[in-house]
Amino acid sequence: MVKNYSLTKDGISVFATQILTLVIGFISGVLLARWLGPSGRGVFTALLVYPTIMISLLSMGMRQATVYYLGKKKYSESDIVGVTLLLLISSSIIGVLISVIIISYTKNSGYNQMLILLASLTIPADLTINYFTGILIGKQRISKFNQVMYLVPIINLALIFFLVYFEKLYIVGAVLATLAAKIVLAIYALLLINREYTLKICCVPEMIKRMVSLGSIYAFSLFILNLNYRVDIIILEHLSNVAEIGQYTIGVGFAELLWQLPAAFGLVIFAYSANAKDSDKFSQDIAKMVRIIFPIVFIGSVFLYFASGYIIPFLYGEEYIPSIKMLKILLPGIVMMSFFKIINMDLAGRGKPDVTIKLFLPAVLINIVLNIILIPDFGGCGAALASTISYTLASISILYYYMKITQLSLSDIFICKKSDINFLLGLFHALPIKR
Repeated sequence: MVKNYSLTKDGISVFATQILTLVIGFISGVLLARWLGPSGRGVFTALLVYPTIMISLLSMGMRQATVYYLGKKKYSESDIVGVTLLLLISSSIIGVLISVIIISYTKNSGYNQMLILLASLTIPADLTINYFTGILIGKQRISKFNQVMYLVPIINLALIFFLVYFEKLYIVGAVLATLAAKIVLAIYALLLINREYTLKICCVPEMIKRMVSLGSIYAFSLFILNLNYRVDIIILEHLSNVAEIGQYTIGVGFAELLWQLPAAFGLVIFAYSANAKDSDKFSQDIAKMVRIIFPIVFIGSVFLYFASGYIIPFLYGEEYIPSIKMLKILLPGIVMMSFFKIINMDLAGRGKPDVTIKLFLPAVLINIVLNIILIPDFGGCGAALASTISYTLASISILYYYMKITQLSLSDIFICKKSDINFLLGLFHALPIKR
């Protein structure tokens, strides 16, 4: 029970950090939407979508592999840090080169060489954050991880005010603000790790082979997930216009607010799952998390459905009214993905990232086909519908698999129990206690 409380309290602490970063990021998004307009916002979003996808692939799953091997204690921690640094440098160089080539090949009239280079340079910064926060998570230093994560939106917001509003750099300023904030966060993450370990490149062929082998599966799994989340924007860029991309981005951003709670617990679940001695017992804890979190997400979706018609025009202006319908179409798929995000992280912690690939790849293909069919006639609404269908199919598939390997029933996972209420009451009383 103590460990269960620890998991939940760590999840709450990550969620609180995410709420802080979300509020600040939300303000930044509103300001950018107003100062850049739908077209400028669309160019900004489309420009960064390629580095985002590249990061998910070139991270090579090192955060997840690091958490797994630290939890299983198969290698010395100093060697794991040294190998991580070597792989970080290699992947960063490759990532920048590939990103510049890909974005240049799109020949979007809104891009210039400076914008392309600045966007591509976010890759080394993001990879540094990704790799080295994996060490913090693997050591269950959740409070340190939280410290790293809330800095970037604060710096980003300050730079947006300075570069976009005062200096009138607009899209260039927005990209510069994003890059600078990530660089500061990357440096801070390195300093935290350097306090405990010597940052020295380590080349241990066997360890590199094992970490890359497992990590590549994690990476491809994450790549598939990110591709499914962002392929609609890529197709919109080719079959629609940047203004509609800007409107669609706002709808997606609002809908994905509902993922903050399951995403926060998913990250902590991954760390605890990698360290779990009894996987079957831990699955019971995961079911409890779903029973508590899923109803909260559902209620939040109902609120967004009815309130978005007032909130979006008030915050973003009349130009973003089309975002409301896109958001409403996305909501069912977003709700279904909420339990996916929890279950999937338990499977990842067990060293089974390949399950996500097998079950999610068909959903990605369906998403691509539906986007190509629906976007020409329905624009952003067609993209939203394609995503909802894809998310729903993927979530049902992984739920069926998880029930099969854990022997849990639908009622075990979704029907709230009296013990859940008692657990929440106990957690409420335990929260003020310092561990």
